[in-house]
Amino acid sequence: MIAPMVRELLDSRNVVVRAPNALGDLVMATPAFARLAAHFGPERLTLVCLPIGVPLLEGNAWFHEILAYDRKGAHRGLLGGSRFATELRRRKFDLGIIFPNSFSSAWQFMQGRVKRRVGYFKDGRRFLLHAGRERNHDAAGKFVPKYTGQYFMDLLDAIGLPPGELVPSLPVSDADRAAAARFLDDKGLTGGPLVICAPGGAFGPSKLWPFERYAAVLNALVDEGAKVLLSIAPNEQAEGAGVLKAAERDYPTVAGLGLGALKGVYERAALVLTNDTGPRHIAVALGRPVVCVMGPNDPRYTALPEVERGEVIREPVDCSPYSWPCQLKECPIDHRCMQAITIERVLAACRRHL
Repeated sequence: MIAPMVRELLDSRNVVVRAPNALGDLVMATPAFARLAAHFGPERLTLVCLPIGVPLLEGNAWFHEILAYDRKGAHRGLLGGSRFATELRRRKFDLGIIFPNSFSSAWQFMQGRVKRRVGYFKDGRRFLLHAGRERNHDAAGKFVPKYTGQYFMDLLDAIGLPPGELVPSLPVSDADRAAAARFLDDKGLTGGPLVICAPGGAFGPSKLWPFERYAAVLNALVDEGAKVLLSIAPNEQAEGAGVLKAAERDYPTVAGLGLGALKGVYERAALVLTNDTGPRHIAVALGRPVVCVMGPNDPRYTALPEVERGEVIREPVDCSPYSWPCQLKECPIDHRCMQAITIERVLAACRRHL
């Protein structure tokens, strides 16, 4: 028998979903988006998303509307936040699903008068939520990480939503594919297997494998017939420049390419070589093989072995006080987790998966 509260949530007619902020998390949330659409129908679903994520989801079959929440621009500060809350109130949502763990995301939906709000009970926000669940902890009270996409799916279990498949996906339009084909032709990236390298990462410098090692791997692959494209975000120019300087070759970059066309480019990749960052998850969602160089980040957050093609390369180190990686954004010592990963090991993995 379904409890009255759960029945009311499942019968909601106008549902708003607060998307995760990071691009990788946004991609890992797509199975949850598909699960929501399968139950409620896209015509009942609206997504609130940071502006950077909007083009990534353009053309999706899950939401009839995406509201860009521009917290660094139009919706910045108290006045901007109030303006966005007014926009939510105008739409009269009767259910809100909040995937971020932050207090501010739950507060935003409360200010927007979303009638019923669902999220994880974290950061003192339980009083702002009508339903949800606790996060998993071990006997010592320490949070137990799991694949981020499963974490989002578990939240939907809390409202009795029918199960769904845990497979990330991204929409790619014919226009995206045509733009990608033009870009690859213009850059001379046809006629050989396309290797996309993403040497950056928004998390922090501890996530980065040394630029000179990326350069050595890329040079070797090009000498064996591959075509190389550097995938760097606007705020990762230094990382791209570091690889190019070390390589002493002029590899093209994705500079100026929109996210829609970028999806089309990734769809054409024979291999994506990357740190543990957003491009890894874009590649997985598009079914492309990935070689991921991982250092201080806990692999349990991102491991999806049943779906991800390729290989995650890690080396055990003795500097973490726990049995899992330290999760620090900057290494306070010698970055041994990344320094221990050799050029030869990464190059061999790339050759295996090309």
